[in-house]
Amino acid sequence: MTPREQWQQEGYVIVRGLHEPERVQRLLEVCESILAIWRRCNPENGKDCDDPNATCMRHLNHPGYFREHPEWRPFLLDAVADSGVLSIARAVLNEEPLFRCTSLFFNPSEKSVDGNWHRDSQFWTPNDETEKKALQNLDINGTSIQMQIALVPSDDVELVPGSHRRWDTPEEYQVRKADGQANNTRSLSDSLRVSLQPGDAVLFNPMGLHRGRYHAEKLRRTLMLTFTRTSSPYYDYFSFQPWCLEPGYLEGVKNETRAFFDAFIDLYTESWKTASSQ
Repeated sequence: MTPREQWQQEGYVIVRGLHEPERVQRLLEVCESILAIWRRCNPENGKDCDDPNATCMRHLNHPGYFREHPEWRPFLLDAVADSGVLSIARAVLNEEPLFRCTSLFFNPSEKSVDGNWHRDSQFWTPNDETEKKALQNLDINGTSIQMQIALVPSDDVELVPGSHRRWDTPEEYQVRKADGQANNTRSLSDSLRVSLQPGDAVLFNPMGLHRGRYHAEKLRRTLMLTFTRTSSPYYDYFSFQPWCLEPGYLEGVKNETRAFFDAFIDLYTESWKTASSQ
């Protein structure tokens, strides 16, 4: 199958060697620095994160993370808008990709968890019937991509191939939703655990069943890039990034990177300004 055909049928695509080793090593260095700053003081809200069991942070592209190393910001933005990254995103979405968010997944310091099975659709639908209808009405290409890029060896992403095209089986529903989600860290018999080497990436449709694994004793550093179709923007915390309007924010990036982020900034500027003034 072509990547688009696999995306449509299975809801995921694996890309080996999306980023070369030298870039991956530098990305790891940059992300480690960002994570350390975030733990001390998140520049979005001025608060520290003293939770030893935290497993995720957002908005690695915030300028507050690059005060000591300003050259790292264009490096990170160029990696987000890399031609290989955007070409595979474009192929599976069947449309020009629009930036939405950067995230970093990492292992907790104390408590290990196998992760909760979920579909992102459950977070914006009030009940099962509404969620069923939403899944039935979705375009087979989907409207968004979660692209997870391993910065260290990882087999922490688990998904159920083809589940974006249908409702849960009885087993899946029992694990995902039944009994107040009391069972949603159990294993599923039809799942696939994705093994990635540094620089490899897995793209998946977030409307399919998926979860991450977070074990304290196992290093995890996964950079996630989220894209949507240009025709289907999301107005939420993930896309709310008014710091992109700061003078010189895109200074030093490649021309292609500037064009990619200019499209993101142009689309959201008015909503950012409106929200910031309220």
